[in-house]
Amino acid sequence: MRTALTVGLAVLYALLAVIVFGLTGVFGGFGELWWRDAAVLLLTVVAACALTYVSLLLMTFLREVHHPRNSPGDPDALQWHVLVPCRDEESVIAETVSAARTSFPGMHVWVIDDASEDATARVVQDLMVFDDRVHLISRIAPEARTGKGDALNAAYRIVSDHVGADVQDRHRTVVGVLDADGFLSDNALTMLAGPEAFGEETTGAVQLEVWMKNRGDRRPRPADGRLRNAVGRVLVRMQDLEFRTTNSAMQVLRSRTGTVGMGGNGQFTRLSVLDSLAEEHERPWGRKLCEDYELGLNILEQGLRTHYVREAHVSQEALPFTRRLITQRTRWAQGNMECASALPGLRRSGHLSAAGLVEIHYFMLQPLIMMLNLVLVPLLLALGLVQDPGGFWSAATLLTLVLAGLFFLVLPYAVWGLVYRSVSGGEVSLLGAAGLGLCNLVYVYLTYVYYARAAWRSLTGRTGWAKTRRNADGRTLAAVPVTAALEALPLMRLEEFEELTAELEGRSDLGIDFVAGWAVMWPTRSSRLERAIAAEQPAAIRDAIGSLRVSSAMVGAARLEQAATDLEQSLAGDDLEVCRAQLPLVIAIGRETVDLLRKEVSVRRSLQQTARPGAPAVTEARMVTVPRR
Repeated sequence: MRTALTVGLAVLYALLAVIVFGLTGVFGGFGELWWRDAAVLLLTVVAACALTYVSLLLMTFLREVHHPRNSPGDPDALQWHVLVPCRDEESVIAETVSAARTSFPGMHVWVIDDASEDATARVVQDLMVFDDRVHLISRIAPEARTGKGDALNAAYRIVSDHVGADVQDRHRTVVGVLDADGFLSDNALTMLAGPEAFGEETTGAVQLEVWMKNRGDRRPRPADGRLRNAVGRVLVRMQDLEFRTTNSAMQVLRSRTGTVGMGGNGQFTRLSVLDSLAEEHERPWGRKLCEDYELGLNILEQGLRTHYVREAHVSQEALPFTRRLITQRTRWAQGNMECASALPGLRRSGHLSAAGLVEIHYFMLQPLIMMLNLVLVPLLLALGLVQDPGGFWSAATLLTLVLAGLFFLVLPYAVWGLVYRSVSGGEVSLLGAAGLGLCNLVYVYLTYVYYARAAWRSLTGRTGWAKTRRNADGRTLAAVPVTAALEALPLMRLEEFEELTAELEGRSDLGIDFVAGWAVMWPTRSSRLERAIAAEQPAAIRDAIGSLRVSSAMVGAARLEQAATDLEQSLAGDDLEVCRAQLPLVIAIGRETVDLLRKEVSVRRSLQQTARPGAPAVTEARMVTVPRR
């Protein structure tokens, strides 16, 4: 039935394209110039395929939204390890590690410091004092900074040794990859363990849906004026729309064709599958600029199943800067073009269905199709104008061009604005959704820019990996003097340790673990407060302040508790600007409190000897330098 529908749509769109491009005479009559006839026919085929593809995406995605296929499972049936590649990520890594560890107590987090020149390693080491499931892998030159794939492969070898040689344990171990700014939704592991995902023994890898965590930020470019911030807000929202509608729809369709692709953020793979890839290719991840998509293709070539879960998500930071966005997407486009070399192997493997092969080849042909559109449409329009200027400017011709433009160019992209409103739970109004749909038309045509740049880079042999700067890079919190009332309060009432220990039946180790857990969660709480204030959402700000104030009182962080109380009073006066001005003070006090706790926890754990018998010291256990080969 689906095949018949697809063929029917393709025929219908082809007929419409023939009528518009060939029979209306807009581009001239047939039989006058052979190359123009060929160009018109080629444009007709391209337009029919594009509209058929968009229609399939829309129908499949809406069906999935209304009737989800994925169901939850038991995450405790699997072992979870997450790899976080980092290069100069001190501005975001603490929050990422904190969120992963507080949301998923059983998960190991392995941060791969790829010879960072900032304080990335020190930030992770500070967290390691509180949490023995946080690990640091330090890469050094000349092996460092040779690509994300190499960094992941180095971590794979270390995680592999950590898990051990038991075959069943390795099959039950799932290794995920997060960006340094990536957050997993609270239900991520539950959905990943579901019967449609890793609950199915033949599933080799699973990709989560991607959201933009700063989509509500009212000032994504705080150092700039209103106009640039308005542009930044649109860019951020468009990236959220892109990943949650069109990109997600592509993955949902691929789940039907058996060709789900892996992304750089939120990909999860069985350790046993990584072993198999390492045996065949000498390493699980390749060296292409899109090592994530390459990984997925190699898994498919082995006959294993890849899957997509949109009921859980990973959040990342959207870019409000046009130049940075184009740089990032150019790298992605070039990486996808490099992956075309995997197509012969996929065809020879015999593991993909006909639909799967068509889907992958159509995706890989997108750069060529876009370049054809970029050349053919202006050329044919110019030719029609030169040969028959009077007829070209006639009312009938202009009406045909307008209607064709609306149907073939505007509608396939604008409709996703309304879809986005539905899947985002009404985060934007109906009018806003319509506006985003029209903005999507412009946003999609940026594809022509970065695919052209990617093609030029490939032709000129430029394959270097350009890291995208974080939005917070270079930003510093404004210094705010501590008031006398706050200065009079201690950072910590250390007697709270003893009271907490007494409440926990005299178990001082449990008391230390409780306080350490609070310290690990501090980056998550502070970032949640920052985002709520940036989004100017009083309810979210109130919740974030309440969480910070109550938890600070529980561990005896007196100064931070009072600073949160003062911030809450400012919010009660509906003065968001005062809240924004007070935020740096709250952050600074929180960091001082955590620094004090780090020393206290380290000393008390040493005295209590709570480390595992025979375990090395903290830095020796989890500071691993990749040896030269």
